[in-house]
Order: sequence, then C-alpha cells, then structure tokens
Amino acid sequence: MKRVLFLIGVFVLGLQIAMAQMTVSGTVTDTDTKEPLEGVAVLIKGTTIGMFTNSEGKYELEVPSDGAVLLFTFVGKQTVEEPINGRTSIDIEMGEDPLLLSEVIISGQGVGIEKRRLSTTLEVITSEDIEKTPLTQLDQVLQSKLPTAQIQLSSGQPGTASIIRARGPVSAARGTTPVIYIDGVRVDNLNGNPEVNQGSGGASSSVLADLPIENIERIEFIKGGAATTLYGSDAANGVLQIFTKTGKSGRPRVNAQVQLGSIVGTTDFLRFEETADLIFEPGLLQSYRMGVEGGNEGVSYSFTGSGYHDDGFNAVNEQERYSFRNTLSANLTKDLKFTSSNGYSQLAYTRDFNANTSFARFGNAESGDFGVLDTLNQDAFNAVKENLDLQAELTNITDRVRRFTTANSLTWNISPKFVAQVGFGVDFRKNTYTDVRTNALLVSKGSASPGTNDQGSISVAEREFLSSTGNFNFVYTEEVGDFSFITTLGGQYFRTSDDQLGYSGSDVAEGSLTIGNAAERNFDADAPFNEALTNGGIYLAENFGIKDRFFLELGVRVDANSAFGEDIGPQAFPKVGISYNISEEDWFVNAIPTTAISYAKIRANYGEAGLFPRPFARDRLLVVNPFNGNKALTFGNPGNANLGPERTRTIEAGLDLGALNGLVSLEFTYYNATTVDAIFSPPQAPSTGQLAQAFNIGEINNEGIESALTIRPIKTADVDLSFTVSVNTNQNIVTSNGGTPEFVVGGFTFLGSFIKDSLPLGYFRGANPIFDETGALVDVERNANLGTPWATTFGTFAINFRYKKLTAFINSSYQTGAQGVNVDDVLRYFNDLGAGEIVNSTNVPEAAFGSSFFDIAGVWVENTDFFKIRTISLSYDFGSLANNSIKGLRVGFNAQNPFNFVASNFDPEVTGSNVGEQGRFSAGGFGFGTESAPRMFIGSVNISL
Repeated sequence: MKRVLFLIGVFVLGLQIAMAQMTVSGTVTDTDTKEPLEGVAVLIKGTTIGMFTNSEGKYELEVPSDGAVLLFTFVGKQTVEEPINGRTSIDIEMGEDPLLLSEVIISGQGVGIEKRRLSTTLEVITSEDIEKTPLTQLDQVLQSKLPTAQIQLSSGQPGTASIIRARGPVSAARGTTPVIYIDGVRVDNLNGNPEVNQGSGGASSSVLADLPIENIERIEFIKGGAATTLYGSDAANGVLQIFTKTGKSGRPRVNAQVQLGSIVGTTDFLRFEETADLIFEPGLLQSYRMGVEGGNEGVSYSFTGSGYHDDGFNAVNEQERYSFRNTLSANLTKDLKFTSSNGYSQLAYTRDFNANTSFARFGNAESGDFGVLDTLNQDAFNAVKENLDLQAELTNITDRVRRFTTANSLTWNISPKFVAQVGFGVDFRKNTYTDVRTNALLVSKGSASPGTNDQGSISVAEREFLSSTGNFNFVYTEEVGDFSFITTLGGQYFRTSDDQLGYSGSDVAEGSLTIGNAAERNFDADAPFNEALTNGGIYLAENFGIKDRFFLELGVRVDANSAFGEDIGPQAFPKVGISYNISEEDWFVNAIPTTAISYAKIRANYGEAGLFPRPFARDRLLVVNPFNGNKALTFGNPGNANLGPERTRTIEAGLDLGALNGLVSLEFTYYNATTVDAIFSPPQAPSTGQLAQAFNIGEINNEGIESALTIRPIKTADVDLSFTVSVNTNQNIVTSNGGTPEFVVGGFTFLGSFIKDSLPLGYFRGANPIFDETGALVDVERNANLGTPWATTFGTFAINFRYKKLTAFINSSYQTGAQGVNVDDVLRYFNDLGAGEIVNSTNVPEAAFGSSFFDIAGVWVENTDFFKIRTISLSYDFGSLANNSIKGLRVGFNAQNPFNFVASNFDPEVTGSNVGEQGRFSAGGFGFGTESAPRMFIGSVNISL
C-alpha cells in the first residue's frame, strides 16, 4: 500500500511539474511597417532563458505558467513586457525607441542592464549599422558612427595608426587610444610605433587594422569616470567593447558579400599638382565575405570568413587580409550556457618610405627636393618621374601580421534571480616588419654611387604580444514592491607580455632577402625588448531603482598592478550616479503633453578611472653600454617606489530628451575631468647622470560638453528622413606641473610639444616672429605659445534617408580651435623655394626670406579647422526573391573621404611625427611627408540564402 501511495505521489508531482510548464509561441512585427522582425530577443523576465525570433519573426519558448512575464528586446525598439497569464499564443508589435533607452548594455555591467537605469552615457554601433555602410576596417566604422569622439586617420599608408580622442587628453605619459575588449577579452591596442622600430619614417602602425569587422554584433564605446570605473586602473581613455554574433535559432542562413571598387590618392592638400602625376596611380579594391549562422534552442553558431586585397593608390602600397571568426553557443543544461568565439587574422602590408626620412618619395616631391615641380619642363619632369618609378619598383618594406583571439564563457542561471558568469580568453599577435634596401635602391636614392656593389642592408623587427584575461560576475536581481535591485560582484585578471627583437645585416649581396647573406650582422641597439604586466581587480556595483523611474548607482573597483611602486598597495576607484526618468511621473505627464515631450531623463554621476604606469618605470635601473670592447655602466631610471596610477576624477551631468512623438531627440552631457597624480617625466639635472624618472606630480583638467541632436522631419511607412548633428567642446589645461621646469614631450628642436602650467597639454612652443608692413622680420618672441593640437570644438553631421527600400547615408565631421605645424613648408624653405620668382611657395614673407628658421618658427603653425565628408552611402534592399529561395538581396555604393574643406595648407589629420612611440604621449599636429587617407569608391552586393 505504501508503495502504491508513493507511486501515486510521484505521478502527481510529475503531473504538477508538467502542468507548471507550457509552450508559448507567436510572431513579432514592426509597428510601422508591419514587417516581421528577425533577431528579437525573447526572454523570461528575470532570467537569461530565451531565444531569438527567426527570419519570419516567429518564436516558440517553453515557460513556467505561474505568472511569468516575457521580455521582448531589440536594438532601436522599445522593450515590451508581456505577462503570459495562461496564454499559449502571444503576438507582439514593437515600436521605435529613438533614444534607445530600452537597450540592454553589457559594458561594465556584468551580464547586461537596461540603458534607462544608467547615469552614464555610451555609444553603440550595431551590426545593421556596419552592414549598411560597406567600410573596410574598424577605424573607418568608428569614424562614421561615433558622434562624440574624434577618429583621425593619420596616414594613407596601409595598416597605419588612427588617433582616437574622447574628452581630451588625460595623460602626458600615455596616448589617447581606449582599452579594447573582444567578447570580454582584453586585446592589444598599440596605436603607434613599437619600441623596436624601423627607420622608414613616421608611418606608425596600428593594431586596429588587424581587427576584422565581419561577424560583429555590436560595438559599445564608454567614457568618463563613472562609466569606466569598473575597468579600473587603465580605463581613463575609455573602453571599446566588441561583441561578436552568437547565431540565432532556426534553419542555417548563409550570407555573402562582394565588394569591388577603386582606391585613389587624395589630391586636395598637395602643394604641387604634379606630385599626383609622379606618385599616385589608381588601384583596385576587392573584398569577399561569407558567413553562415543558425541553430536550435540548444545550440547556435555563427561563422564568417573574408578575404580583402587592394593594390593601393601608388606603385608601392598594397595590402591583403584574410580573417576567420566563429562563435558557438550551447545550452549544456537548461540553466548552464557555454559560449566560445575564436578569430584568426592574417595580414600583409607593403609600405613606401614616409615622412621623416630622406628616402620618402612623396615627402621629397612635396618639399621641393626636385625643385618647383610646376615650373619643370617636360624633359626634367620625365627624368624625375622615371627616377621615382624606379625607386618604387626597388622599395621592399613589408609588415606581416598573424593574430589569434579566443574568448570562452560559462553562464549559469542559478535561479531566476541569480546569474553567474565566468570567462577566459587569449589574444596573440605576432608581426614581422622587414625593410630590404638593395644596392640598386640606394643608388636610385642617391645614397650610393653607381657601380658600387653589396652596399645594401636588411633590417627586421619582430614583435610578439600575448594577453590572457580571466573574469567572473555574479548578478543578483530583486524586485520588492516599487523597489528593484541589481547587484553585481565581479573580478578580472589580465596579464600582457610584449617581446620585441630587432636585427639587421649590412653589405648584403644584391638580390638577397635574408641577413644570412650579409657580411655584417647586428642586433638593434634597443633589442631585445621585453615588457610584462599583471593586473588583478575586484568590483562591486549596485543599481537601485524606485518605481522604475529613479535609479541610484554605486560601485567600486580595487586593483593591484605589477607596475605600481613597491610602496603602493591596491588602488580603489569608486563611482556614484543618479538618473531620474521624470517624464514618467504623473505631474510631468499632466503638465506637458506626451506629444510635446515624450521622454525626459536627467542624470549625474561621479567616478574615477586610472592609467597605470609603464612596466618597469618604477624600478631603479643601470644601463650597460659597450665601450672599447668592454661593458660600461651608466645610470638609468633612479627608481620610484611610490609610483602609482594616474587617476582621472570625472563629474558629469546630462539630459536625455525625446520630443514631438520621437521626431526630435537630444542627448546632452557636461563633464569636468581632473587627472590627479598625473605622471610627468621631467629631465633630471645633468649632474646626476640619470635618465628622466616618472613621478606622480602633475594635474590635468579637461572640461566640456557632449551633445547630439536628431531631428526626424519625415517618418512614414515609406519615407524616413533624419538629421543628426553633434557638438562637442573641450578645454584642456595643465593645472599643475608639480613645480618642475617646462619640458618637451615631442616635436622638433625649433618647434616642439611642451608641458607647462596653465597651458594645454603638449602645446606648441617656438619663436613667434614679428614682421613690419613690408614683411621684414623686426623682432622675435622667444619660447612663445603658438597653439594647441587639441580641437576645442568638434563633432559630426549625418543625414539618413529611406524611401521604401532605398537607403542613403551621408556622414561628415568637423573641428575648430586646433593648430598644426606645416613641416613640409619648413622643408620647402630649406630648399630655397620662397625666394625670387617663386614667392608664396612657402608661408614666409618674401622680405623675411633668408632669416634663421629658428626665428620664424611661428609662420609654420596654422589653424587646422576642417569640415570633411567622410562617407556617402546608397543601398537598395530587394528583399526576398525567387519564391523566397533568396531571403535577401541588397546592392550598395559607398564613397569614402570624397570631399575636404580645410583652413590649413596641409591635411590637418595626417602626421609624420608625434603619433606616439609605444605607450607614450601622442597628440599629432606635425604634418609632413605623409599621404592623406585615400578616396575609395566601393560597390557591394549582399545576398542572404
């Protein structure tokens, strides 16, 4: 009898469990177009259990029947919460969310949080943004889609650095490039010349060029102390998070893209039109990409492979890239999910000599080494052309890159309210830079006499970077009446190692490509170079809500870092913020119609983030030098046991506003960021015999506003037109240099970038000439403030237009208030191009020609205001074809860098100096001998099966 009762009890319990589960299905469509929405996340509220809608907008999900609520989220759409209430079929319409307030944000928040709960700002680039604009590399994507940051392409040479700036420079010891993560793994973000570098000029390398843009689901860019606090002691420049696609349930979907186009040199900034005839020649650009994604409720996958090639805009430049990336997501159990993403890239660049080298073809032509080109007769011009063509044929500078990145995570839904996540990943990058200078090349450059042999040389620089990242998060959510809580406890560990080696051979047999055939073999004086760093941090964050309107954020991260001085312990970085969705209050709704103000949110916060010192900067060092066949010791760093991180403290306040039923939206932020304990390395007294030592003695302030306004005058099912303009300001000043003398951080002897109290960081210092009415030099102001490389106002302007299935996009950017140095003009002055009949070939007045260039340095500092059209894009979406056997077909055209309007006589973005040595201050502002980013005209076809 007992056994029977037990079996009955088990049966009843099983029946209750079965009855507690039910299947809900439905279709999700767009409110305006009534078209099905693919890729909508359908979740059981309070958990990470859910799925994505398929290509027909359909979903089917097993849910508990006891009062569960479904949560529907999609980028650009308002989140929908729908109680199940026993229903098995629920269809949903999703309307537009102009301010993206319902968007779920990952950066710094563990497993995600709604944007409406945050007191900080961030910018998001979606896969749809990337797919609609057929760009070829990451910095171009950022340039076209981030309205509150500056991304400037410093050179047209392939694989070279971009200067990325947001909220001004916060450090005199580091560049402005943000930290970069891919799926939670910290990756190499070097955006300047490696420590062991070659002498081919000022074309600094960039690892951003390695990062493939295919298979990206979204990019999040965060900045400001409160937003970056949870990234700790290296996030003061901001954090760039890249998330890859994990695939969607349903049948396999194949996507393919073909891009073909031309790449041509930009001639807008040439002093001599003939330079284009000597150097530039159009090239062919081609890109092929294929991806497949699919899965079911248990396993989803996404795989993309691509190949890219262009033969540049001159006879030397060429680049090819191959990349593969896959992501797998598997529900190991109902509550345990595993995700793995893996990417491999292989790249090869060929470059010309650039900027600060006498071998630069472009620089020599523009600076007048061959005379005034527009006055040469045809025979003289042909002779120059023949020589430069021969130099191009003999130039052999290559940079080859191999990169592998893997990220793996486990997410465990411990309960509907408690989620744990752990992740681990690796980024490995190796590049080999080779410069082969044959005897024939040296003869063509005039550096060897005709008839000589075996005078050539080969130089090689190798760099291996390895980063490993581990992290964990525990997130607990709770709702009690009108109160909600999201508590995050997490930790992160990362270690980076950077190993570099340089070696060379001289007196190389003609035709050799390796130093094995060199009579003399040498190691680079700076090699081998080894740098390693370890960082560990824990963080705690609380997001507390009242009536889903008022939110309070609290958080702190504590970091320990191997670069800190021996007497520096763990460092804490706190944050606090509030946000208030006032438009959801009854008194606001009663006072202001929703047709006038549909959404209003005010926010304010305070937070701290840091920049850690360079590894080994804290240590006392001796330097070993060879002398007469023996070792000779000299002093290196004196050492600093108290060396700690720079600390940027940011106060910000802002307003998010939606008006006229979503036809107008505004985001406005005021910020004031002060870097205390700024690391300065002033020169030591010559009597000490020591190198400059880093100290936490400075203070730097950045103050400004960020604003983005979108106006949508037309919005119907068939026509959609919007204009977006951003206006950002920044005032940068060194509020204290710690009592040290003014010191130089870049530039040249006659005109450099300096650090001084009450002036902008890295301001231009040099002689300011005073001329009389005839142009004659009458006086000189020594060591004058000649300007700043930092724009005081910058922003973007974009137009988006859609007519049915035709879409057009135009994006531009501008800046005012900055200056730059026209170094090409200095070289023209050296080449006597300003005298006699050739007046106005330089900035120097004719009457002052012949003066010492030290006395007239100020004439070469120019205002660098500009307005540039970055992208013009057109696309037409044919939709499904051939009885739905083709799920989608889109054709498009993209023009990159088509128009430039500038105040200066040179391209204000390119720089042949001061982009930055590895891990050091970089501001740019010195333009010479450097081709501008080329124009690209690209046609594309995207097909989905």
